[in-house]
Amino acid sequence: MIAIPESEEKKCIQESLSEIEKNVDYINKIVADLQDFARPLKPNAEETDLKLIIDELLKKNGLPENVKLTIKVDADARKVVADSTFINRIMYNLVNNAVQAMPRGGKLTIRAYKEDKDVLITVKDTGVGIPESVKGKLFTPMFTTKSKGQGFGLAVIKRMAEALGGTVTFESQEGKGTTFMVRLPHKS
Repeated sequence: MIAIPESEEKKCIQESLSEIEKNVDYINKIVADLQDFARPLKPNAEETDLKLIIDELLKKNGLPENVKLTIKVDADARKVVADSTFINRIMYNLVNNAVQAMPRGGKLTIRAYKEDKDVLITVKDTGVGIPESVKGKLFTPMFTTKSKGQGFGLAVIKRMAEALGGTVTFESQEGKGTTFMVRLPHKS
């Protein structure tokens, strides 16, 4: 491999490659969302470590510097019997949406705890919130409030949560933020 000396041209090439990589990741997300929405979902039940999934997801994708992160996964909620790929996609979409809802930064709080016989995973942001007028359409395929979005992320989250025997709900207040709650059977 030939080493290219440090220069303005090298810096431009590195920035271009980084931008290309981001766009390829975005295209992959769109394709995965379309596939996950269109095909029958057949979850593979396996013991899944929520803390590990969340940690790896955040390590791989990172967060903007202006987003302060808090994660709390209770010991009795750490392991669930569910498809780890589904959990990963649900968490990826929820975290991604939360970050996009906080363009000027804010607080992102991820919690997992046991409630009755279920595990509740919450993703809370201090972002712009969801306008009252669109709350009823939020899980509808191809509905989006974003300029750069296809409207499949939340529909996919809903389908995957339901395929795992769970539900997804949310609470939101305009200007104060949103909390998404994914309830999954514990199946310990």
